[in-house]
Amino acid sequence: MRITAVLTFLLVAGLAAPAFGQSFVGTWTATADSAAGKVSETVKCVKTNDGFAITAKLVGAPEDMPQAGLGTDIVVNGDSFSYKRTLSTPQGDLVISYSGVVSGDAFMGMAQIGDFKVPYNGVRVTGGK
Repeated sequence: MRITAVLTFLLVAGLAAPAFGQSFVGTWTATADSAAGKVSETVKCVKTNDGFAITAKLVGAPEDMPQAGLGTDIVVNGDSFSYKRTLSTPQGDLVISYSGVVSGDAFMGMAQIGDFKVPYNGVRVTGGK
């Protein structure tokens, strides 16, 4: 009886494992709430053979406005996530660090450039779970 329970647990855990760590997978409308106002972007996180890939594009920004690059240092662990993106400027590169916790179809987090932190929250558009 005990062996059956252990085997059942291992089977269920094995089937659930591929879904673990993928709560941030999908497309999001994410908004940073800074002193200069709200800045929104469409963020897409996909599962890859090597882990995860993140892309983002500012919402409503002029086409010639500089955009931060692809996500790097991506960590998706259960409902928590973190990643970085680099924005190239004439004054040099700015590294933006993002982190947050997903709850259903929303996340709450922070975006940070240097010592400056702002709330960074999002709503799922598609995918995930």
